[in-house]
Amino acid sequence: MARVTISDVAKRAGVAMGTVSNMLNHPEKVRPETREIISRAIKELGFVPNRNASVLAGGRNPVFGLVLTGLDHAFSLQVSQGVYDAAREAGFDLMITSADNDDILANHYVDYFRGARMSGIIVEPRPGADWRPDWPDDIPTVVLDYRSDSCDLCQVCADNVQAGVVAAEHAARIGRRRVAVISASDDIQSLNDRWRGIRSVADHAEIINVDDWRNPRSGYEAGVLLAERDDDMRPDFVIALTDVLAAGCIDGVLSRGYSVPDDIAVMGCDGNPLAWGGPIPMTTIEPHGYEMGRAAVELLVDEIRHADEHRHTVRTIPSRLLIRKSTDSGRH
Repeated sequence: MARVTISDVAKRAGVAMGTVSNMLNHPEKVRPETREIISRAIKELGFVPNRNASVLAGGRNPVFGLVLTGLDHAFSLQVSQGVYDAAREAGFDLMITSADNDDILANHYVDYFRGARMSGIIVEPRPGADWRPDWPDDIPTVVLDYRSDSCDLCQVCADNVQAGVVAAEHAARIGRRRVAVISASDDIQSLNDRWRGIRSVADHAEIINVDDWRNPRSGYEAGVLLAERDDDMRPDFVIALTDVLAAGCIDGVLSRGYSVPDDIAVMGCDGNPLAWGGPIPMTTIEPHGYEMGRAAVELLVDEIRHADEHRHTVRTIPSRLLIRKSTDSGRH
């Protein structure tokens, strides 16, 4: 059986071969209704594009590369879905990789995407505050969930300082005065920013650092420690800077016979639904990974389509409080 060619697709779709070529290599240049007609012809004919030939000819793959720090947080799943939906709407495919919080592996994937001549890259860097991009700026790139004035790339990030402010204001609004914060000893930009926001509202807040912000056991041990204090030293509101720590803290408080939220209210701060499976629904910051993923694609597409006019920008996604049972006793 003869191999289906671009010419065959163009004939079936009733368009020029150059239009089909643009559809395959520069879909942003093709009107949505035309892309749909060509896609239907491709499917009907069983056409398989020769991507290698396209790249060798100087084109770019109509694919975005997404480099995530890991896949152990609902944020990554939300981001992936947001990026996927927006990329498909813009006519691009998506390839997803996980660097497992390893800068060397993340750079390897970026190099791979550059070598494969992807149309653009979205990178969620390791959460350390001292991260810097370590590759040439020869391909449109958006940095996700990281904020730095020295990073000359588009950035999309959560407003983690505002998240801390929102959490501390919630404690004050329901009449809680002894606030404890569970954080991590690691230098993580998002946690540092949340703590900074909390202190701007509740400068009396006490911070408890644990070893592993991704382990509910660390939150459990902190919850036990706080619950076992004397009455005049025991906090009445705990802000865990991750939902995983908050889930562990709730279990630790309950294990010592105290009520959540009546005796000690507990909330998380990063909107991670994977950590919401405990006995008490958790107050936290509403998840926003999907919005961030879509915003990253919007910036990437703008840079691709308007390269001459494009200016790198920082887009910040606001934090919104999600009040649930762990801080809502129904008495305020």
